[in-house]
Amino acid sequence: MQFWLRVRAFITGRWFIKTAFFVYFIFACVQLMRFAAWTKGTGPYVARPEAPAGLLPVGHFTSFFGMVRGGGWDALLPAGLVIIIGALAVSILLKRGFCGWICPLGTFWEYFALAGRKTMGRNIRIPRWLDLTGRVFRYILTAVIVFLLLVLVPVAEAVDFRSLPYMWVADIKTISMMIQPTYLLVILFAGLLSLLFGPVWCRYLCPVGGIYSAVGELSPCKVVRSDDACTHCSRCDKVCHAFVRVEASHTVNDTECDGCMDCVRVCPEEGCLQAKALGRFVIPPWAWPLIVVGLWFTIYGFAYVSGNWKSPLLPEQFKAAVQAGVLEQPSTPQ
Repeated sequence: MQFWLRVRAFITGRWFIKTAFFVYFIFACVQLMRFAAWTKGTGPYVARPEAPAGLLPVGHFTSFFGMVRGGGWDALLPAGLVIIIGALAVSILLKRGFCGWICPLGTFWEYFALAGRKTMGRNIRIPRWLDLTGRVFRYILTAVIVFLLLVLVPVAEAVDFRSLPYMWVADIKTISMMIQPTYLLVILFAGLLSLLFGPVWCRYLCPVGGIYSAVGELSPCKVVRSDDACTHCSRCDKVCHAFVRVEASHTVNDTECDGCMDCVRVCPEEGCLQAKALGRFVIPPWAWPLIVVGLWFTIYGFAYVSGNWKSPLLPEQFKAAVQAGVLEQPSTPQ
């Protein structure tokens, strides 16, 4: 029995699930670059994957807000909208669950933060005023981008953006830029900062994370602490990678909480820390990630079987866009 409990704890653990999504995403990006090589005539044909659409949040959020304002569904690159809808649904229902369990870019930065905790014992916590300043900056950045895309960009332009050949191959362009020496140095620098201070990109700069943090406040599922059962051992605060003050909370409403369940798992007191839906229904820590992943794959599965995941564009159309020099055009929103 203990063996199966350990197996269950492992496969429903945050790092196992996050790593599985991360490995698949890396595989999809490699496949995309193999497809790009085919478009340039330097490699054999491989099917173009859709998952790297997650690399283009601004481009697909332009399309998403265009849809919200009446511009209709993106029939050319639907995977981008599916990813956004899935991330919003998971975050609204399960406390920013996309960031905590699925986002591969967030996982990448968290690997650095984890390395810092393993080598130094903990990540350095910056002064509270500076931390709050950085978090406020992220929300200001998020608000500006949302305002631009939701209000200032005309619906017609948002819809027309979908049909630009540049948008069709922007994921290829993004990966190509990220593996250039200058960008690799930037990534390394951000990684070193994350090793010291935790994932600084996710906490202070990521506008997409700002959106998911904001909608996560609507979540009916949150971690609740019992004052009577708490012995104030502070294990929950020490294990929290997001620096949330769990021990000082009755209900964890902090926008940085991503529902990782680490605090619930580490709490030594029965019934002290529990994830609850609507403040009443207990969600076991092993069940929370299953609900997150289950909801994500339900949305993906529905999109796939309904023909709203794979692009209807032919490989030759992507090839023509690449060979026409689209990748060498000046940068546009991604």
